[in-house]
Amino acid sequence: MKKTGFGCLVALIVVAVFLLASGALYTVNETEQVIITKFGEPIGEPITEPGLKVKIPFLHKVNRFDKRILEWDGLATEMPTKDKTYIRVDTYARWMIVKPLVYFEKLRDERSARSRLDDILGSEARNTIAKHELIEVIRTTKDRKPLVAEDIIEADMSGDLG
Repeated sequence: MKKTGFGCLVALIVVAVFLLASGALYTVNETEQVIITKFGEPIGEPITEPGLKVKIPFLHKVNRFDKRILEWDGLATEMPTKDKTYIRVDTYARWMIVKPLVYFEKLRDERSARSRLDDILGSEARNTIAKHELIEVIRTTKDRKPLVAEDIIEADMSGDLG
């Protein structure tokens, strides 16, 4: 009877050690960066090097962030220009997490970051479009003048637009 009790105890110890060891190890992929937190507070510097790492099981939590260039695609909306011409603007941006610790402290996750980008980039696009006339919005150089066909100018000068 003692042998089965001892065998069960050894089996429980092996399972406990395995659970602790599996919770203590984590991997960092080369496309991600990691911040370790203890009770929600970051500890140490961000981990950006890939490989197998060790943490304290059950106390430390691994927070993963993408290291690659991320995309943001805003909604296509109609906006008035300075000359009150409505145009449809489709905005997009590419962004990257450069300072993961600041990113974690301010935003915590990618959903919050996308929400902030929606607010900031959407309003800045509207402000920029509203400050410029249509030709200024679509031109490629600062000194570019709109091209007008000669017959339209002559018709405008003579008042004959029909």
